[in-house]
Amino acid sequence: MGGRKSMEKTEEKLNLFKEMISTCHQLLLCTYDHDFFRLGNETEEERTAEELLFISLPDANLLEEVSSGTTPVLFTSRFSMMWLLCPEYEGGSLKLIHVLGPFFMDDISARAVSAGLAEAGATFTLRQKAENLISRLPVLSWGRIQEYALMLHYLITEEKIRQSDLRFFSDSSSETGSSQEQPANDTHGTYLAEQEMLRMVREGDLELIRHIDRIAVTGSIGQLAETGDTLRQMKNSVQVCATLFSRAAIEGGLSPETAYTLCDMYFQSVEKAGSLSELTGISQTMHQDFVRRVHAVRTQQLSKTIESACSYMERHLEDELSIASLAAYAGYTEYYFSKKFKRETGMSVAGYLRQKRLEKAAILLRSTDLDIQQIAIRMQFCSQSYFTDNFRRHYGVSPSQYRKDGLLCSESYATH
Repeated sequence: MGGRKSMEKTEEKLNLFKEMISTCHQLLLCTYDHDFFRLGNETEEERTAEELLFISLPDANLLEEVSSGTTPVLFTSRFSMMWLLCPEYEGGSLKLIHVLGPFFMDDISARAVSAGLAEAGATFTLRQKAENLISRLPVLSWGRIQEYALMLHYLITEEKIRQSDLRFFSDSSSETGSSQEQPANDTHGTYLAEQEMLRMVREGDLELIRHIDRIAVTGSIGQLAETGDTLRQMKNSVQVCATLFSRAAIEGGLSPETAYTLCDMYFQSVEKAGSLSELTGISQTMHQDFVRRVHAVRTQQLSKTIESACSYMERHLEDELSIASLAAYAGYTEYYFSKKFKRETGMSVAGYLRQKRLEKAAILLRSTDLDIQQIAIRMQFCSQSYFTDNFRRHYGVSPSQYRKDGLLCSESYATH
């Protein structure tokens, strides 16, 4: 009896959620059983949307992906149409799948989608129905998609999750981009959200780190790709963020050399990313990195000589550095340079250099597939075991565990 009441309560919540969304967007919300069979009656629009979803799945086992976890899955089809799939469990077993969509992240012409459907073998009737449906489908920002996913998951499970908990799945053809001519999209994100993010970087505002999940970390600033290639669009968006963040960081007091070096490093990491989930992790790490560095600069008054020496070290973390060479760069004797550096930074030269190398190693662990031995050598540690010992002391976990857990450089793991 209690289970039935719970089901009825969830159904009421879903209906209310559907009604609330309908005040802003024409989005479909349907429910399927654990074998992906539609439950309840369906409208003509819902039937067409279902056909569009299933025609994207011949080579993609979406059901297996959905049932492999408890959090929502964002599915992108080869036609750049997207759906949110939220699993509902009972007694540890998958019971229902709630599907929100389809929708787009960019302006896709109905003609372009129809051409893609024709290539996929869709009937003329389905293509006609699809064109009628597509003309009414909403174009959602990345931030709005994340919000809907978190709300729908909470409605079903009463569990609060983060944006970083979302899962991503694509039709095998969806990330290759569309060869069809697409109309230009002149939407360049939400100005106020962009300015708030840049302010946080410029001021070294650690609230960005404490509340990183309330910010749409990708998709809110600039869209420079040809529409139809979601992964490329997201990469461009993160790279635009990197550029704007580097400028804001310089305005906040970070040296241009350090800011541009960071920007270049994140550009490379973004280009190597192969999925939306990877990009989300890189983006969050990047935001936190810029904010922390600006915060450190603004709260630590350094002389121009020591600040220049710090910037030099950060640009040459992968090179062999000695106190003698750094003192020569600063124009001081080794003894005077070491004393002055310790007095201003509160750290020895060797300790500062080790900390910065560990921070960069953490970024490499998060954003590349280099093995730990390669990272240790690259960061000038004499052995993998020595690197591992230092990393564990600094972050509280081993490099392999850090990478496995997908940890970001958060305050709960850093010791400084």
